[in-house]
Amino acid sequence: MRRSLSFVLFFLSLVAAGTLVLAGADEGDGIWAHLVTPRDGKEVIGKIVLEAEVLAVEPIRDVVFFVDGRPVGQLSTAPYRMRYNLGEENRSHTIEVVATDIAGRQAKHRVTTVPVPVAGEYDVELQQLYVTVTRDGERVLDLERDDFRVLDEGNSENLVTFERGDVPFTAVLLIDSSASMYGSKIEAARAGATAFIQGMRELDRGKVTVFSDVIQNSTSFSGIREVLTAGLIGATGQGGTAINDNLYTALKLLETRQGRRLVVLLSDGIDSHSVLDGEDVLDYARRSQAMVYWIRLLKGGESADIENGPNMASAWRTPADFRRQAMSLRELVKQSGGRIIPARSTDEIEPVFIDILRELREQYALGYYPTEQRNDGSWRRIKVKVDQSGVKVRTHEGYLDL
Repeated sequence: MRRSLSFVLFFLSLVAAGTLVLAGADEGDGIWAHLVTPRDGKEVIGKIVLEAEVLAVEPIRDVVFFVDGRPVGQLSTAPYRMRYNLGEENRSHTIEVVATDIAGRQAKHRVTTVPVPVAGEYDVELQQLYVTVTRDGERVLDLERDDFRVLDEGNSENLVTFERGDVPFTAVLLIDSSASMYGSKIEAARAGATAFIQGMRELDRGKVTVFSDVIQNSTSFSGIREVLTAGLIGATGQGGTAINDNLYTALKLLETRQGRRLVVLLSDGIDSHSVLDGEDVLDYARRSQAMVYWIRLLKGGESADIENGPNMASAWRTPADFRRQAMSLRELVKQSGGRIIPARSTDEIEPVFIDILRELREQYALGYYPTEQRNDGSWRRIKVKVDQSGVKVRTHEGYLDL
């Protein structure tokens, strides 16, 4: 019987995920800071939200907000977000964030707001899209801001941020180590995940979780390669497969992380032992800005078309239940802007991990403030179009208007 997410995990609070704003960000020596809100040139008056994104190699000592040269708040842990009252005087303000790590290194970012024609409170969430553009299977890397058009529920939106190339990320690597992954499969999975970890850059962060129907190994979030690769040691391949539970946990943990977020799932099967239903995880993933990539290791003779399988049953689920779990996972990946990558042999696993990492380095980052927000919990569809022929565009398909 399907169990609701609120019933199974009633003790977990749902925290709205943050988004990364890129344009104008200040990157020092191993530390990066940016004001998410307010943005440069924004019309503000009265009560506003001050929010910053900060990434650093060393732990953060403090993050200080300044308004017109005067410190107004200091935070030591993420999320770096506070409310502040500018007062009712309708004028421009200089707002700055200064982030300092324990070594004393700093990163700063400053914006200037402008007066508003009518006093009021403005609190519109920036939508951040990471976009992959391909032509004939090859990624297109030479596009400019004016080549993109973003439609939110059919409304053409004005881009306020545009970046291309490398952007720091936080990734959870979910490695299936159930009984069907025994032997050469788990060894290939370990090699592929290691290649991904070795390709991470200074401000990237990762977490490794090796799972079956229980968590076999798990690391903390870290940028230290040795810490992450240690999480891959000792997995042998045993037990059932609990993709839903572990994918939900990964998305939940990513909520509090700064910057671009993603999950890379490697599995040769479909969920068989989770408490959570796939549709529950799909519902929750719609709240998240995380992309999900599924490296699907095919078994001998298995079709890459998920709709044709799997033909299996257990004490937990009927064949129809298994197919529904697979379809829910497929839809989750699609809506997140990630992709399903079939691997027909263990030799293909490591190249796929490397290609995902390369794709992350070659995405475009687009940011906009929706012209209409109802905050009614409805699903808002996003469409990104590129003004060139023969291209395919992949990104988040939408978001919950919360």
